[in-house]
Amino acid sequence: MKYYRLLLLLLIVPYSNLFAQTYDGFSNKEIQSVFKQWNLDNWDDGGEISRYIFLNMPEFWTHAIINREGNIKSLKEDFRKEIEEFVVTSELGEMTLQDYVKTSYKVDGMIILQGDRIVYEAYPRMFPNDSHLYWSVSKVFASTLIAILEDRKQLDVSKPIEHYLPELKGSGWEGVPIIDILDMASGIDCREWVDGAFENPETCYYQFEAALGFLKRTEKTADNAFEHIKTLSSAKPSGEIFEYTSINTFVLSCLIERITGLSYAKNIEREIWRKIGAESDAFITQTNGTSISHAGMNSTLRDLARFGYMFLTDGRSGDNTFVSNEYFDKIQKQGRPHLVTAYSSENYTLDKEVVHHNTYQWDKVMEDGDFYKGGFSGQGLYISPSRNLVIAFFGTADDNGVYNELDDISRQISKSDLFD
Repeated sequence: MKYYRLLLLLLIVPYSNLFAQTYDGFSNKEIQSVFKQWNLDNWDDGGEISRYIFLNMPEFWTHAIINREGNIKSLKEDFRKEIEEFVVTSELGEMTLQDYVKTSYKVDGMIILQGDRIVYEAYPRMFPNDSHLYWSVSKVFASTLIAILEDRKQLDVSKPIEHYLPELKGSGWEGVPIIDILDMASGIDCREWVDGAFENPETCYYQFEAALGFLKRTEKTADNAFEHIKTLSSAKPSGEIFEYTSINTFVLSCLIERITGLSYAKNIEREIWRKIGAESDAFITQTNGTSISHAGMNSTLRDLARFGYMFLTDGRSGDNTFVSNEYFDKIQKQGRPHLVTAYSSENYTLDKEVVHHNTYQWDKVMEDGDFYKGGFSGQGLYISPSRNLVIAFFGTADDNGVYNELDDISRQISKSDLFD
């Protein structure tokens, strides 16, 4: 069987990747090549240009530092060989987890926590102390801040967004409850996954990203992203269907800033980052003082795992907890299954298992209570409270824009008997 697996790998994985040397970073020549080639059209297309940029965002965009504070949360190293040798299923066939992580060109790093013990960790294409771009995993920081404000009775998510942001009155946002924005069910007519959303300057979503500086500006581009969202109309009534668009997350970050009077980055620092026992500062990509709340968080992989730990039982009972039992219950039990059923009754899955619901910016909440948030180009945070498990990973899509499959593999790991 081992020889068959090796033969299969030789057939489907480039020889240089299969027997790749330990990651040693980018040479000066390679770095200079990235800077000669990159532009706002190709920087996120995948491959080595994207990998370098994802690992070095401050060299390309301005940013705000999110400072750590206090004692570092100890993560005990308790590596388990049976996890490395766990056989996973992917488009590459069946192989051990370790083989997949090492040979898949699309994996930059992966960590698995059981409680506060690191039971698996690998950095095939980044250094352990590198800060990597989260992409859309960033979104659950916005929803967590909203939940914190709810716990303090500073906002009510059943109220329409214009109650707190009156500038949105008269737009397509008027009358949309905050909970529908949290659940990607605002009905706003600025969808992210329509044809040409990231390529065609005539689309609403292109102009949103251009206003934030992630795409090229045009004559139609608003001075800032908030001015853009004020012009949007409604495509359908809110609360009917899950329709993913990062516009929703940006509105949530504007709401957080309005209620607190603090910048979005400072909110993350005070309410979350100083409480997770981070070993390093994080940072969030900004343009003209506006945080890229839907995609701009950057940190080490261990610190992302520390954030995930706060959703486990011990994390919710510590002195610095910010994930209340009420927020946790909303994630697991108070989502609205009809939103994803209306979106796709069969095709919205995790490892071919139909998702039960989405809520509070978490993409996929499963029937057994596990929940997952994914990000563009292969980022992910998977939490299994019943198994006391956190899985976090960073990735870079290949030159064809194909992601790693660690989302489905995380589900396979969680459902195995490794953590019984």
